[in-house]
Amino acid sequence: MKVLQSAAIAIALALPLTALAQQPQQRIDPAPKPVEVTPQIARLADAVSAERLMETVRSLPTARSGWGDEDDWNGLLQAEELVIARFEALGLAPQTQEIPWAARRNRFVAPEREEGEGEAQNRPLFRNIWVDLPGADAPEKVLLLGAHLDAVRGSPGADDDGTGVAAILELARVLKDQPRAQTLRLMLFNLEEVGLVGSRQYVAAGLDREKETIVGMASLDMLGYFSDEPNSQKSPLRAIEGVFEPPTGGAFIAMGGILRHREFSQRLGGLMVAGAPELKVLVADFLPFAPPDMLRSDHAPFLAAGMPAVIISDTANFRSAHYHTATDTAETLDEKRFALVVRGLAVAAAQMTASNVDGEK
Repeated sequence: MKVLQSAAIAIALALPLTALAQQPQQRIDPAPKPVEVTPQIARLADAVSAERLMETVRSLPTARSGWGDEDDWNGLLQAEELVIARFEALGLAPQTQEIPWAARRNRFVAPEREEGEGEAQNRPLFRNIWVDLPGADAPEKVLLLGAHLDAVRGSPGADDDGTGVAAILELARVLKDQPRAQTLRLMLFNLEEVGLVGSRQYVAAGLDREKETIVGMASLDMLGYFSDEPNSQKSPLRAIEGVFEPPTGGAFIAMGGILRHREFSQRLGGLMVAGAPELKVLVADFLPFAPPDMLRSDHAPFLAAGMPAVIISDTANFRSAHYHTATDTAETLDEKRFALVVRGLAVAAAQMTASNVDGEK
């Protein structure tokens, strides 16, 4: 998850929250209401394997940063090849988009990607990678779930965002043979940690907006760290007396969206609860604009382009002391609740793509 540091932006985007506090409001309940799912789709939750999720997290190179040295870049290239191989082993055909990346220290080009002398400074080095699970009735309508492949330099990135990568691969395995009306796109963005580079490029150049419509996008960015300790949770949104009280315990998965796209976020959250009733889901989608701390992942370029988009996260530094450090390892993850998140996502993705009409069950 990328950290944004701009006081001017923070002040500007905090204004809607101030306005909300000044107006009479009903109390906001961030817990979404469960949404009905078909029995066949509900059973998909049981197919999600906690063991396989953790195996994937542990299999990722622990150095995979776009802002680093040859070890970091080689690790990121190895991560690309790992996820491509996993997709192909499922019988799926991954698509890729090369990302021009001209970091000041980027003097290294992997030998297998070289094509000639003197090209290193201008060559694309890394890739966005995705698979489409096509819809039978309305393939042009696309639900996109994404995670980011890279990590910050010096961190193994088990939670950030090894958990998101593992979730995408497990969703591909569980949902690949599920009948659907709309298309489900499972995507791994690259270079998120250096400025949302991969997702920005994808939105700018990778979408065929004349032929398809993104009906919703969710960035799965840190899904595995939970805490039952009192006062273990901070909040990017301050309390509003009688309206909103931020949680103080970190036993939930959060979804951040905006008021304009609340129909999408509430349905997605409700379906996650239906798919994993033991999972506590909190949805913050009552503001007209997202504050900066809720724009720190790959959903932000989609949101800026006017598409319904949310972040699903364990809230990063607002909960975890391991965020962006050398201690972000698999051993710090809550295997059970991580699996619950992915079970909820499997049911939600299947049910949301089961109809060729937006909003239908």
